[in-house]
Amino acid sequence: MLIALAMVPALSAGDTDENTSYIRIQGGSSASFPLALPAIKLGDKAGPEDAALILSVIERDLELSGYFDLIDKKAFIEPADAGIRPGEFDWAHWRVSNAAGLVKMGLTTTGDRYDLELHVYDVDGGVQTLGRVLTGGINDQRLLAHHTSNAIIEAFTGEPGVFDTQIATVANFGQGKEVYIFDYDGAGKRSVSRNGSINLSPAWSPDGTRVSYTSYRDNNPDLWVTDLTTGRHTKISDRPGINAGAEWSPDGSEIALTLSKDQDSEIYALDPSGSILRRLTRSWHIDVSPTYAPDGSQIAFVSARFGTPQIFLMNRDGESAARLTQMGGHNVSPAFSPDGTRIAFAGRDEGRFDIFVINTDGSGLKRLTQSKGDDEDPTWSPDGNHILFSSSRDGGGKQLYIMTADGRSQTRITDGTGSFSNPQWGPAKR
Repeated sequence: MLIALAMVPALSAGDTDENTSYIRIQGGSSASFPLALPAIKLGDKAGPEDAALILSVIERDLELSGYFDLIDKKAFIEPADAGIRPGEFDWAHWRVSNAAGLVKMGLTTTGDRYDLELHVYDVDGGVQTLGRVLTGGINDQRLLAHHTSNAIIEAFTGEPGVFDTQIATVANFGQGKEVYIFDYDGAGKRSVSRNGSINLSPAWSPDGTRVSYTSYRDNNPDLWVTDLTTGRHTKISDRPGINAGAEWSPDGSEIALTLSKDQDSEIYALDPSGSILRRLTRSWHIDVSPTYAPDGSQIAFVSARFGTPQIFLMNRDGESAARLTQMGGHNVSPAFSPDGTRIAFAGRDEGRFDIFVINTDGSGLKRLTQSKGDDEDPTWSPDGNHILFSSSRDGGGKQLYIMTADGRSQTRITDGTGSFSNPQWGPAKR
């Protein structure tokens, strides 16, 4: 598929965000958009090291987006004294460099904050498409960079990016499996569980203030919740047997999880304090991995009730359960797309797991990965444009990868140390 561009009237130098217009990138593409990203111009009191850090984070963000081909800086011929605003530089210098888009930035320091002046240009049309000033704390250059990347994506797609979001995941650095939170790009590691035991299946509350997970810290797979604001850890379900695979409803009023308190693994809905609201499944086979549709009306889950693990859909009250996946002998880890139209899952084929997507009506099955290792645990970005997953394709411990929702630009975001599993993409960083 080719990149489709739709031009609308551009900003003049004094326009505000209310008048912002876009070079629209519509659909996926195997031919990424050629974008020039020159060095940030330094203004009052801005240091070159901070500017270099901000630029490197923006470059990484745009590479991970899968939308752009960042032009080699060796191809830039613009003189060093050229400005960043309309009329302060020569378009010809960028056309010679084969840039279709151009991002220019300037950085100044005012007291305890940075001001980053951002300009996005359509080189072929010779017009500005976005002009904005972003501010950030003097000690949080990475977050300012992510916010800038969000604005750049907005200039090309009409919607802000998700570069300021976080992920929760299980990490093993050789001393147990702990739940960690990272920035979406793998930076900013922060431990959540901190108990030296085995902790699994982290899940975000809708407001991003809490993370639930199953922990063996008390020698039973119990359900815990950590409040990220206070750091308080609370055990909310310690029924005999497993208390596993919890997922929060979109409105935050309940948590679906698997309990085996009656010897059989069934899915229940609990309130956030741990009290059982209702039983959702009733079969003599394993029912696990519940996940709510974005509107809360349905739950996808995994059941072996027909012999092998398959993806099923049921109403939120547990009624009208129906099998969704019809192909493959082992399909697990369902995840709804944010618009509720598709489900990503891990399916075993030729002895390995790959990531697939399927429409919620059972049509449109598509394989997104096919590597030498196992690709598992898919989770969608909040805007539905990307999928995060774990993979053993590099050998050794599993690492986390990001790709576009159509399977392009599969890029590792973890650094190769440790092993990672059960990622869940969460909300913007607080």
